Amino acid sequence: MQLVQYVHQGATRCGYADGDEIVGIDWTLRDALVLLAAGQSERISDAHTLRVRRSDVVVLPPVLPSSRVFCIGINYLDHQEESKDVFIANVPEAPVVFLKDLTSVSGPDDELVLPQSLSVQFDWEAELGVVIGAPARGVSQKAAWDVVAGYTVVNDISVRDRQLRHVQWTLGKNAPASSPIGPGIVARDTIGVDPDIELTSRVNGEVMQHAWTRDLIFDIPRLIEEISAVTPLLPGDIIATGTPAGVGFKRNPPRYLTEGDVVDVEIAGVGLLSNRVRTEC
Repeated sequence: MQLVQYVHQGATRCGYADGDEIVGIDWTLRDALVLLAAGQSERISDAHTLRVRRSDVVVLPPVLPSSRVFCIGINYLDHQEESKDVFIANVPEAPVVFLKDLTSVSGPDDELVLPQSLSVQFDWEAELGVVIGAPARGVSQKAAWDVVAGYTVVNDISVRDRQLRHVQWTLGKNAPASSPIGPGIVARDTIGVDPDIELTSRVNGEVMQHAWTRDLIFDIPRLIEEISAVTPLLPGDIIATGTPAGVGFKRNPPRYLTEGDVVDVEIAGVGLLSNRVRTEC
């Protein structure tokens, strides 16, 4: 099951994808996430209402107004190696965590409007997003999967010169409406726990990143344990688990997103984000 959030005839609704259609349901996105974490996806499909064609709706990012996006930096060995001269010289001993504000999130089909007055160094980052479906405080690694509702796709667009200018990465990770999430949330029980799935990013069809989630330095249970030890995780929160090697600023010569580029992030079994870039002054 893939949950989606969408606008149809002026109303925001939750539903699930069924081929080229979306089946509306009588649950809110938050309630549906709770049901997925509890392993009760059948209650979602039993509550179906109106079917609509995907082409007739606007698909929104699968986030709640209360959602927080916890991002993990340097969580693939090959990315640590390619960037050790500017970020972290050694393999981290604990997860590197920072927050992405919802104002920086965009939809799965949105045009990415990247202001050149801010930077000309916008970079791509393909990431698996883990969506929380149950309140979680002090959760052990053993119990971590019980709070996971499902998975989504994240393109953690980064403003490299801003990121490198500051010790904290917040300003380099929060350009307005720059980071697509979606297109939906695939249920944990569809993909399974401890997933080993393929990630790929492409720019204008050229593969930039290619990896498997088996290569994460810190796996999903460890991330949930680390974060929930400090702050409660809530339904709708997303953990973006980090990006592999192949980012633009470490290429020779460096490569950044420019006017007209189409940037794709695809995670096998989870979904595809495809966004066109438009630059503005």
